[in-house]
Amino acid sequence: MKSPRLFLARTLLPMVAPPLDDGALCVRAGRLVAVGRRRELLREFPDAAVTDFGDAILLPPLINAHTHLELTNFPDWATAAGETRAAANFVDWILKVVKVKRTLPREAYTTSLAEGIRRSLQTGTGAVGDILSHFPARQAYAGSPLRGRIFLELLGRTRDRFEPLLSEATRILGEVPPGHPAYGLSPHSPYTLDAEYLRQSLDLGRQQSVPVMIHLAESAEESAFFRDLSGPLAQRFYPLAGWGNLLPPAAGVSPVAYLQGLGGLHPGVLLVHGVQVDDSDIQLIARSGARVVLCPHSNARLDVGRAPLAKYLAAGLLPALGSDSLASNSTLSIWDELAFARSWFGDDASPQQLLEMAILGGSHALDLQGEMGALAVGWGAHFQALRPTSTPAMGEMYDYLCSGCGADLFQLYLDGQETLPSRN
Repeated sequence: MKSPRLFLARTLLPMVAPPLDDGALCVRAGRLVAVGRRRELLREFPDAAVTDFGDAILLPPLINAHTHLELTNFPDWATAAGETRAAANFVDWILKVVKVKRTLPREAYTTSLAEGIRRSLQTGTGAVGDILSHFPARQAYAGSPLRGRIFLELLGRTRDRFEPLLSEATRILGEVPPGHPAYGLSPHSPYTLDAEYLRQSLDLGRQQSVPVMIHLAESAEESAFFRDLSGPLAQRFYPLAGWGNLLPPAAGVSPVAYLQGLGGLHPGVLLVHGVQVDDSDIQLIARSGARVVLCPHSNARLDVGRAPLAKYLAAGLLPALGSDSLASNSTLSIWDELAFARSWFGDDASPQQLLEMAILGGSHALDLQGEMGALAVGWGAHFQALRPTSTPAMGEMYDYLCSGCGADLFQLYLDGQETLPSRN
């Protein structure tokens, strides 16, 4: 049996128990075997190797529950494609992304994904919910300690586009993943899939017992599309995608109600964005057991509105946080996302609730409970260490952690091993 190691710090945030002063973790074979006060664990494990982080704060890694790491190099791609003008609205942004992606050699995605993995680890992220449209790029995860889910993206309103994707995704779901992340499916959104193809995607998720992630209720344009087929999704996006003659009948309901009608609200589904929702939609989501991931910085940059976080919390939901991609955000850091969320949501949530979203909410969203998201006996030895210039008092701890403190990160441990890449 491997010898134990003790990690000591001024402050320990277990997330599932009150914060500890003069805390300690005991790690053996990549698992947490004891969590408590320094004095007690030094006495209990007298022969353990000791790493003392001094005035540091130890807490679980952050979890980026929704991102597209294959788009990490998107800003450079857009410049090379001459698409440097800021999008005027949500549909302009979609059209820009489509145009830029059409210029890319397919190998560009693997390089970009590898850079996204590096940046994620560099900013204290231990797990991601990563949507992948170019399936071969998944090999970038080989050898990486990053946890989470790789969600294979499905879209299309024609058989020749959708069926090859579904067939390839089905084949990949039977493979052993190239790294730690397990697989999931991501039917892109209700407006980019024919209703029957969306049903097939949801059915495949159930048959294979994998979670399904879907962009939902992100913009007013999406709501208008489902209500009465008005607005630029029908008028501009569909023709560009080659779907001008494939407009579905007007659903006459909200995107959430539409998805429910297709059997798409249940505990195995992760709903990303959830900005344009009303009280009825929130109750449908809460009753279904579906999970919610919010991406506030992306929503702000695309000017699609503010998700009703206070109402989600009041309904008993703890949304996770995601950065989305560098096509709609300036950073992959969930520390930065927390700082933005603190100002964006205001009094909708306390700093403690926001941190819980970024850790516990992400753990629940990505099925990592018991592995990552808490410093507790039996969980994986996954933690990060921050060293603030001035150690905050315990009553100010959550304010500090939601203030943009990513620069204070100096260590990230996954499976009890140092993994923080160089910042150079």
